[in-house]
Amino acid sequence: MTMKIKLINVRPGGNDTCLIEKNINSDKKRKFMNDKIMKLYPNIEQVGFVNLNRNRPELIMAGNEFCANATRSTAYLALKGNPGIVKIRVSGVKKRLTAGVSKNGEAFTEIPIFEDSKKIVRDPNNPNGYVVELEGITQYINLDENKIKNLSKEEIIKKAKQTIDKLGLNKYPAAGVVYVNTNLSIIPIVWVRKINTLFLETACGSATAALGQILALKNGSSIKNLPIYQPSGMPIKISVAFDGKRFKYAEISGPIIILETKNILI
Repeated sequence: MTMKIKLINVRPGGNDTCLIEKNINSDKKRKFMNDKIMKLYPNIEQVGFVNLNRNRPELIMAGNEFCANATRSTAYLALKGNPGIVKIRVSGVKKRLTAGVSKNGEAFTEIPIFEDSKKIVRDPNNPNGYVVELEGITQYINLDENKIKNLSKEEIIKKAKQTIDKLGLNKYPAAGVVYVNTNLSIIPIVWVRKINTLFLETACGSATAALGQILALKNGSSIKNLPIYQPSGMPIKISVAFDGKRFKYAEISGPIIILETKNILI
């Protein structure tokens, strides 16, 4: 059985994402459509299902995880690129998140962080490694870029998955391993449990946010609009409100490019 769907392919800082304007309640059907889209569009790294009603926008990722870049892309589409703010329901997160479009045309979203800084756990076997738990995804940040020096893309992905399994991060809906260069550029690898995808992503909003939390924690103060460069070469800016003990708020922002909008049979 085929169905007609409307899809919108977007590029939020890299990280090409397909957003389908259809409510699909079945995990099995979402995975089926995710796999179909990724075969049709090899550049697509993730698929989400959206309601673009600006009064109650919604996003459900194919793997029921949280995705920051897809969230701000959904807000951008719900607002038709115009400045404004929405409250958006997102998979993997309990409350609606604040997201929208700034006056400069950039899309932003609140990140579902935990206030307690003890949620950031240092790796006892790696002084440069930190586990940062967010709602809907957990990231392992490795500040030692030498860990992947001279490795191929395939070797980096394999090493990341070994880290996810070794640390037990595969119990979460989604988990990532992020290697950080000294110039604050990142190499993020993300695994999603329900749909079993594993990508070295061209950009990752939650990885950017997790790194921002670590930087704020190490500095003992808030950070504002700090650009973190993605594998795409494009920056995503991170802001973290931190009072030295607790995290109050985190937000990423950056431009959104609409690649195409079309109706297809799937």
